[in-house]
Amino acid sequence: MEAAGLPKTRPPPIQLSLRIRHPSMDPAVISQELAIEAEHSFKAGAPRQSRSGLAPSVHPETYWLAILEPSSWLIDLSFSGRSDLALAHQRLRDPAIEDLSSTLSLCAMRLRARHAALLRQIRADGGQVSMIIALATKFVTSFGLAPEASRIFSELGITLEFELTDD
Repeated sequence: MEAAGLPKTRPPPIQLSLRIRHPSMDPAVISQELAIEAEHSFKAGAPRQSRSGLAPSVHPETYWLAILEPSSWLIDLSFSGRSDLALAHQRLRDPAIEDLSSTLSLCAMRLRARHAALLRQIRADGGQVSMIIALATKFVTSFGLAPEASRIFSELGITLEFELTDD
């Protein structure tokens, strides 16, 4: 039953998640290194429910998944008392997040600048890194990926996975 009087929230037109699979790395280390709390994670070797339910089972690999918030990475400039400057700042901020190409470029540059060594180590250890890009087709009808961003994701070994939704 839906709560009366509560406004329906519109899902974001773009949602980015980072997913890491690794043979043995502790998910807490991943969270600490990336400074992002996982939405879902488990460690290789940790007990898990077996599919048959008969025999005890363990996770064969570490799994870590977190939603990225690129809007929080932008510099938050304070314009107290200057509503015209605050409006200009908001107009600059919104397209950077609503525009997929800009958002992916921002993510690529940040991941390279702050976490390249970790991401390369994960790949060298036999792990996998993916960025899941969920797009609401109602709000995002097309996009481009800048060559620089594509190159950075490739250098870091990050697979881009697109999920199209009807939300």
